[in-house]
Amino acid sequence: MERIKAFLARCGEIWQGQSRVKKVAWISSLVSLLIVIGIVTYLTTRIQYGVLFTDLSDADAGSVVETLKSEDIPYKLGDSGKTILIPQDKVDQTRIDLAVDNKLPDSSTGFELFDNTSVMTTDEDRKVMYQRAVTGELERAIESLNEVQKAKVMLVMPSQSVFSDSGNAKKAKASIVLTLKSGGISGETVQGIRSLTTGAVEGLTQDNVKIVDDNGNLLTSSGGSNSSSGYNTKYMRIKKAYESTMEKKVKKLLAPIYGANKIRVSIDLNLNFDSIENKSTKYSNPNIRSEEEQTTGNGSAASGESANSATNATASSSSSGDGSYSRTVNNELDTQVTKTINAPGAINRMTTSVVVDGSLSQTDQEQIQNVIQSAIGYNQGRGDTINIQGIDFARKNKTSSSKTKKKTSKSNFIWIYVIGAVGVLIVIGAVVFTIMRIRKNRDTEYYDDYDVTAEEESQKLNNNLTDPVEEEVKPKIDLEKRKKKVTEDENAKKFAGEHPEVVAELIKAWMKEK
Repeated sequence: MERIKAFLARCGEIWQGQSRVKKVAWISSLVSLLIVIGIVTYLTTRIQYGVLFTDLSDADAGSVVETLKSEDIPYKLGDSGKTILIPQDKVDQTRIDLAVDNKLPDSSTGFELFDNTSVMTTDEDRKVMYQRAVTGELERAIESLNEVQKAKVMLVMPSQSVFSDSGNAKKAKASIVLTLKSGGISGETVQGIRSLTTGAVEGLTQDNVKIVDDNGNLLTSSGGSNSSSGYNTKYMRIKKAYESTMEKKVKKLLAPIYGANKIRVSIDLNLNFDSIENKSTKYSNPNIRSEEEQTTGNGSAASGESANSATNATASSSSSGDGSYSRTVNNELDTQVTKTINAPGAINRMTTSVVVDGSLSQTDQEQIQNVIQSAIGYNQGRGDTINIQGIDFARKNKTSSSKTKKKTSKSNFIWIYVIGAVGVLIVIGAVVFTIMRIRKNRDTEYYDDYDVTAEEESQKLNNNLTDPVEEEVKPKIDLEKRKKKVTEDENAKKFAGEHPEVVAELIKAWMKEK
């Protein structure tokens, strides 16, 4: 205990003996060191969380959370409970463990159901298991499509019997509910899902496959054809592609003038997707193909002439007494039949809008309008319109919210390292500053600590000591003779170490004088 007290006292003496500059330097170094230690400790001990599952239903999220609690795995909930995060180093292993225990959310069970069948399984059980396996495999296959996020398949597979009438037998049916990703689903994909389902289920026809989306919209219709939704999707893609092509043409013309980032172009097309068939027949002037005359008897009579357009023949006859005369002319008609089919996709009307960053004069607007009219095939007769405006664009002072969310964690992580680096630099700077300060003021500060010269110390020792102490000849202190001064100081320290009681009396005498 005495040693500890002595050590603390010694530390106090050393601290009191330091100059003000040294004290500030030591305190700054200590604070900086503590900050760096705290940052390093936080970085090395904090938990890095990774995403385990996203877009979970309430039931699935509750099941996964209960499993994590039973395994003592820390977790966090995000996105209103739809996202579960756990320590990054445990994500992969936890997913594997959940898969082994068949606790994955929305996990569809396929033909692995038959891996653990027992000898006690009945035929009815096998039928149910087979139906579940086919359902699970279909769900997995449909969810693998890019346009589908989730799929729910429900099958009706009637039992087959050798005694049942094939004409009156129940038919297999399928109902599919799709949760679509943004962008919708094309008619070709719907037809592909339909074909996939009919191929996986025996006796299932496309008429008995019904597909709806998560909003309740029917995506299929009877007869195995795509619904109007799929039909419209096909032509919407054509419309968008046509509009995109026209917009690129306009941008390509205006970008070199105003800059690609300073123009916005929007073109809306009203297309006619009706298929129209026109048929026309044209007849040319008649030509005489054959002519026949017939005369019998003699005499003369009045003559007559008639025309038959249906047979393309003209006949004339006359009679007189016992004689007759007839003339038949067959005409040939040239017929021309024209059949015209107008392909769907004709433009009924085109609306073009162009916005340029900055103000535009009337002359500029007219020039831009002339350029656009030539580029897009402007037709005033069908009602095409072009609108051009010059408006100052909003400057992007802030990034979008989605990018901000993605960069928040990364930015915080970078700032932690920046603060740590600054702390290290402060420590290094404080140490370097202290060393330089000590070197600079070593001589002056060392001698400034002594307020009494060696000659005065010698005089006071002679006045207070009973036994005279032989004094050494001390030269006069001079700045040019610092080496001798150091020797004298060392002798004084040596004397104080050998005669502490004398030094104590000397200090008491000084205190009384003051």
